[in-house]
Amino acid sequence: MSANLERLGARMDELGLDGLVATTAENVYYLTGIASVSLEIFPYSGQCYAVVTRDRLAHPHFVSSRCDLDQIRDAAVDLDGALGFGTFFREYEGVAKLSDQDERLRRIMDHDPNPATPADTLVETLRRAGLATGRVGVDEDGALPGLLDTLQESLPGTDFRAGADVFRYTRKVKTEAELRRLAATAAVTERAIQAAVAIAAPGVTEVDLVREFERSVVGEGGRPKFSLIKFGAAAAGGQTRPTTEPLRRGEAIWFDVGIVYEGYWADLGRVFSFGPPSEKLTTYYNAVLAGEDAALAAAKPGMTGKELFDITVEAVRAAGIPHYRRNHVGHGIGVEVYDRVLITPHGDDQLEAGTVVNFETPYYEFGFGAAMVEDPFVVRESGTELLTTLDRRLSIID
Repeated sequence: MSANLERLGARMDELGLDGLVATTAENVYYLTGIASVSLEIFPYSGQCYAVVTRDRLAHPHFVSSRCDLDQIRDAAVDLDGALGFGTFFREYEGVAKLSDQDERLRRIMDHDPNPATPADTLVETLRRAGLATGRVGVDEDGALPGLLDTLQESLPGTDFRAGADVFRYTRKVKTEAELRRLAATAAVTERAIQAAVAIAAPGVTEVDLVREFERSVVGEGGRPKFSLIKFGAAAAGGQTRPTTEPLRRGEAIWFDVGIVYEGYWADLGRVFSFGPPSEKLTTYYNAVLAGEDAALAAAKPGMTGKELFDITVEAVRAAGIPHYRRNHVGHGIGVEVYDRVLITPHGDDQLEAGTVVNFETPYYEFGFGAAMVEDPFVVRESGTELLTTLDRRLSIID
């Protein structure tokens, strides 16, 4: 399991929590390794939970619809229990020899109680976990309206508290297993960028490059989440659908792309020049790269987001864009695309050893397009470590 359970336990001790309930797709995955189907396809109404107790953090309880209970097979940890709600049928005639996994699922489906509602199922799970008393944090970010009130009414001996910040605090510092996953996700993304660049030629369209990028991601088992690829001046407003405008020699190709692979995000940015770049593109790209280089050299545990922001922006200005300004130049990344920290002009959250910063220094200008480089790096006691290997310099496509 890749979750930072040591940090989670320490935080629960600080807050006096006996248990914790995950409600979002990301936090359920973080605790169990299960990518909930319900939370994916019904993001506004789907319900799926993971429950852990302080003394059994590595062995969560899983709560889902009875339809989705088969997902217990995907768990990356040994579950202490699983309970479903709603109506769903998996028949068994008593003849076929079942695998251990099928037999476990059959017993849960046929012999466990079938509470009327998701909230009732969660209440029963809390009782089974020994959390009918004590203090429990509930991740309010994914809780449907009224859930906390229902839990409190059903279990008056339990003190329920907001718990989303416990997850965000915990996920700020990655384990070595998480770092390997983040590096692997970045590598899938880099190869997809290279695949898209490989088909660049006169007349090729943004649609073509997006399709090739996403084909490569899916071919490696990843999931494209945003594929922003624009030519020339169009990159100034790049968060739009790709067009069929043809690529022309002398134009830049801007990438700002994000994927998920094995539960973890990548969010990378690059610019390529199709043919010799203009002097302005060269100057501006080198300037934003100088900002990223300055951050890589300066970032260390204990530094605030504001301190790193100021160093970066000043470096970009000194290197060739004197009017450079940004709302932020980086964010944490993990099971969510924006984890802590956020590198802003007023950010007081501190970097820690093990924090991954997805660093970016984009510049957008109408009539010009964009200059951008974006990479994840991990903060170590001894310095920083890039999690990407793709050349960060302005690349020229002949």
